[in-house]
Amino acid sequence: MLEKSNIYLFFGQDDFSLRRKVDAWKTEFVKKYGAGGIIFFDGQNFGEPQLIEKIKIELSPSLFASKKLIIIRDGLPRKAEQKDLGDFLFSLPDLVPADYFLVFWETQRPDKRLGFTKKFMASVNVTEFELPHGPALNGWIKAMAKTMGPGISDTAADRLAQFLGRDLFEEKKFGGKVVERKEVFDLWEVYAELLKLSSSGQEIQADAVSALVKPKIPDSVFALTDQIVAQNSQGAFQAMENYLSTATMEEKTTLIKVIGLLAEQFRSLLLVGLLQQSGQSNDQIAERLGWSSGRVFVTAKNLKNIPLEKLKRLLSQLLLIDVRIKSSDTNAKLDLDLFLVRATN
Repeated sequence: MLEKSNIYLFFGQDDFSLRRKVDAWKTEFVKKYGAGGIIFFDGQNFGEPQLIEKIKIELSPSLFASKKLIIIRDGLPRKAEQKDLGDFLFSLPDLVPADYFLVFWETQRPDKRLGFTKKFMASVNVTEFELPHGPALNGWIKAMAKTMGPGISDTAADRLAQFLGRDLFEEKKFGGKVVERKEVFDLWEVYAELLKLSSSGQEIQADAVSALVKPKIPDSVFALTDQIVAQNSQGAFQAMENYLSTATMEEKTTLIKVIGLLAEQFRSLLLVGLLQQSGQSNDQIAERLGWSSGRVFVTAKNLKNIPLEKLKRLLSQLLLIDVRIKSSDTNAKLDLDLFLVRATN
């Protein structure tokens, strides 16, 4: 059985945080022991026998460094046929000196269908770097903006998260449990946008986000919800046409995406409304949902224009439209147009 003390496995969708972790380890190692003991190589550049030999060489004592930080990118087996490599990796406790650190950095999620993977992951120090999901992205944005100096307002953080695709994730569920989630953003682009927005040296405000960040979904989609809540039929239809005129996907796919976005925003409104009915304050709601206080404030403000019973009806109608569009050749645009008429009257 592998000892967990000095063997590590890093993987996950969040390549930004993973790389920062690796860089931080390198920096700290250099401070304590010097740069000569850092070894990095890509396992994909070697055949199976060559990779085994390479690892053995790097684990052997060195005349130039008493301690080593060995980082192997993509060095784990990805096929059941790589039995020799798997068996060798299970022998590492006898090969890794106590004062060496061995890090396996995988750019893909280890395949748990392989018998090797489950046993290996249970026996080493595993860190999965997951992208912040939903409201957690707002928190990440606020924390990163603070480290950059100027900070960012709650409303601006929420708008930036929306613009970068916080609500456009796709999930696969099995037995009611999420087994896979794909986000449309990565933290490299979030970081790049924050660098741009923080260049003024002033706290980042929502108007700066609107002016400087190109949203993955145009403003017209967010405007669509606002116009529905305001019961403005003309404004809702105009927001819909504005969005369709800029969409690059085929119309049916685009309309399905719009339905999903509307449903997500209506669910947020309904959730805050129900919590308000139970007597909870905005601060209590923010704490319970893990939202920023600014997001709760804006949602609660919009709630004043639409009854909760109507929100429930709208969500039910969107569900029916979504099922109908995905399961038949119905006129998707007509379905959504009729929904807008009912929703704004």
